Amino acid sequence: MRQIASDVVQGEISRRTGWFRPFCLSVLILLLINTCVVGGAIVLVVRQVVTLPPGLVSAFTGGTSPVTLQSTTVLDRVQSLSELVTTRYNYSSVVTSQRDLPGILGALYGDRLLMVAVGHINAGIDMKSISMSDITQTGDTMTIQLPAPHLQDCFLDEHASYVVARDTGIFARPAPNLDQEARRYAVGQFRDLAQNSELFNDVQTNATLIVGKFVTALGVKNVNVVTTPPDATNMPDSCK
Repeated sequence: MRQIASDVVQGEISRRTGWFRPFCLSVLILLLINTCVVGGAIVLVVRQVVTLPPGLVSAFTGGTSPVTLQSTTVLDRVQSLSELVTTRYNYSSVVTSQRDLPGILGALYGDRLLMVAVGHINAGIDMKSISMSDITQTGDTMTIQLPAPHLQDCFLDEHASYVVARDTGIFARPAPNLDQEARRYAVGQFRDLAQNSELFNDVQTNATLIVGKFVTALGVKNVNVVTTPPDATNMPDSCK
């Protein structure tokens, strides 16, 4: 009889308190939803009112950050490219140098030299001569004015150049300047050929490509490289 009464009491207790746990769970779920909604609204308001610097966002998230480059930084980097914007043309020629004598005198007192000359003509742009006035920036576009290309070096390849034959008259002594004059003539010939070729155009094309890619890699979005017409009068002593 006691057992029956106990079971009845326990059943009544369970019936009256069974709603409490679902009620608490529902309240917790409602509080969580409310917190999420309010938090999201606060974030939207803050984002509209306060704009965080992209660099600060990148520092927290580890993502990419916009890079701001000053013209002085680009100038320092571009000036180091002088060796990369140099183009070389190679030439070879058979050169004859001889003592100027008429007719039979040439056979008796003449001197004639035959040489195979192999030479190299270097042309480029002196990137170190670029100044701040040559670099301008408008918005996301940076414009770089390149100096004029010019000859940088003219010389013979001493290992590849050689004398084929030397013919000296019966009563003549070898002229000491024939070899030197042959070399000088060959260098001058190669210089003229280079100036009338596509050498300077190749220099400008190469420089435009290298500078454009290099500055873009530094973080500049748009790069406009402007060339200057060649300066044929600017040449080193080795090309004169």
